[in-house]
Formats: sequence, C-alpha cells, structure tokens
Amino acid sequence: MLEIIEKGATFELTVESKQESPTKFYFGAGWDNPNGPVDLDIVCAVLHNGKLTSNSDFVYFGNKTAPGVTLSEDNQTGEGEGDDEDIVIDTSKLDAGVDKVVIGLAAYAGADLHSAPNTHFRVCDGDQESSEQIGDVMLNGATDGDTVLVAFTLLKTSSGWALENNSEFHKKGQGTGAIQGFGALFQ
Repeated sequence: MLEIIEKGATFELTVESKQESPTKFYFGAGWDNPNGPVDLDIVCAVLHNGKLTSNSDFVYFGNKTAPGVTLSEDNQTGEGEGDDEDIVIDTSKLDAGVDKVVIGLAAYAGADLHSAPNTHFRVCDGDQESSEQIGDVMLNGATDGDTVLVAFTLLKTSSGWALENNSEFHKKGQGTGAIQGFGALFQ
C-alpha cells in the first residue's frame, strides 16, 4: 500500500505506483447535503510550459474532455454514496507538450468549500473508484468564502510523472466566477 501524501509532499509515480506502467489516475470528490443541495464541481487545467494556453485544455462541467482527461457527469446536489464526481487522467494520452495537470474543486451555487459538509477529495492509483487510494485533501483548512481548491498537480519529470498534494484554497466568487477563477490561476 502506498503512503498517503501530506500537503506539499510530492512523490514519483513511476517508483510508487503498483501499475506496471503508471499512466492512469482517478481523482474523486464527494460531499454531503443535509441542509439541501450543494453543487461542487471538479475542475482541471492541462498546462503547457506551466500555463493554460487553450480553452480546450480547461476541463469542467461545460467541457468534459481533453486529450487524456475525462470528467464524469455533473452532480449538482451531493446526493449519493462515495464519490459524487470524478475525473480520470491517462498521462499516456496527454499531448506531448503537457508538463502539468492541475486538478481542483470549485463551489458552484450557494455554498463555499468551508460550508460543504463532509467533503473529501482523493486520488487513486488506477482509473476506477475502487483503485487503491494514494492521496487525499482534507477540506478542514477551508475558511469562509473559499470557493476554489487547487488539490493536486501531476508534474512531468525526466523519469515519468510525479504527484503533488497542493491543498491550496482561494476566494474566487461563486458560480462561473469560481470556475473561471480556477482557470485564471494558471494563465
């Protein structure tokens, strides 16, 4: 079993992964809704030279795919067990010029990350919800008004890919403001 990586930690996936050729990674987020629907959204920026250079490389509920990246259906309520939304990244299918893939969470309607109860965001070594979990971000660090979480970054290295746990919170507004605010962090 892999160790859960702490905030700020990075590890080489080519060394740590149990995959024969470590290329597929599942990122899942879940939350509860005891006081009514809560709409959180997984967001992802595929970066070239550390920058988001094309709208087609920004994955969210309005653009669910990019080469090597597939986002699940948009859960607008938080209902259901397990992960409410997920994104799968296959590094073998990313464009050759991609050097980073940043995965996060945005509060869309009527909530911030601080008030969304029992929120989790995790990464698994494989492309399924049942794959072995290797990292998670605890949202107990969120404060009032935090609507964007930069959770994880996949970093291209000379030997393959590394995973960094960022756990960074930002106040970027709600709705489309939060979605656009996440993307603006990488332009």
